Amino acid sequence: MIAGDAPRWVYYFNGFSVFWYLHLDCLDGKQARRTKSSSPLGQLFDHGCDALSVHLILTVIAATLSIGISWKAVVGSLGVMIPWQLAHWEEYHTGMLFYGNKYWGITEANYLLVMLHSMTGYFGPEMWRADVAAMLGIKLPVTLLVNDCLLMFIAFFAISYSLAAFYRVLNVDQVTLPPQERGHKALGRGNAIGHLISLQTVNTLGGIMLFLCLKTPIVAPAVNAIFGIIYAQQSTKLIIDHMSKEPFSVLLWPLVAMAIVCLNSLLNIVPFEVSCWVVAVFVVTGYLAYIVQNINEICRYLGINCLTLKHLEAAPK
Repeated sequence: MIAGDAPRWVYYFNGFSVFWYLHLDCLDGKQARRTKSSSPLGQLFDHGCDALSVHLILTVIAATLSIGISWKAVVGSLGVMIPWQLAHWEEYHTGMLFYGNKYWGITEANYLLVMLHSMTGYFGPEMWRADVAAMLGIKLPVTLLVNDCLLMFIAFFAISYSLAAFYRVLNVDQVTLPPQERGHKALGRGNAIGHLISLQTVNTLGGIMLFLCLKTPIVAPAVNAIFGIIYAQQSTKLIIDHMSKEPFSVLLWPLVAMAIVCLNSLLNIVPFEVSCWVVAVFVVTGYLAYIVQNINEICRYLGINCLTLKHLEAAPK
């Protein structure tokens, strides 16, 4: 569960974890270049693990900010997950990966998370439930909490970044892309819009599932697992198709899995809790099979190992 207050040390540990996650995420590329082991597999692991961790990090920060299982958590999560995915959608169509703008990016966002967790550990989670009007000694027409202000910041970033990404993708000149970047990709405005609609179908179904579990909080772990893993899987496929310069399309079976959960909540064929946990097990199994298959294919094609380094042959004298 992600509702209620935790011991203070938990918040400090969360901040510590995000800090080291950020720095290790930045160091893997340097280590690969140092050991002369840079490869597309490393890029897949880097961005694929990021895609898998996005929803987990957002779930943890929702608990820290005393948002818990609520509509605020749903809006806040989608406000981060959609722009992150749009960055890779943009990379597929333009060859350029942008996280944020020149003033605010993924590094600053992670440092903000470290600060929020640490502040919560020091002041206590009740600080996020404080009434802004009472703090400032003013009257407001609505109740505005401190965590509401953070949500408004996330919404502003999500909207501004999304509009900028739309503009860049829809106005890119595909002819100027080098042939090695175009490859066999499905490019052009029509394809870009089609890809965007299919990706947002995934996020829409995920958002519906998150709203459904507000009435049944006990299934929140299963629903978060379903959406978080499917989000990571579809994002990973987008990344793989970009690396291999192949046409992109979303995987259909995860969409069917989420649609089953949503339809069952209306038709009540089986208890909602049962459908969520069964689908969660199915999704986790499918995700693991998909990832292992792609890792093995990349390793065979490049002639490399997955988690170990092959000895470099000495150059002839």
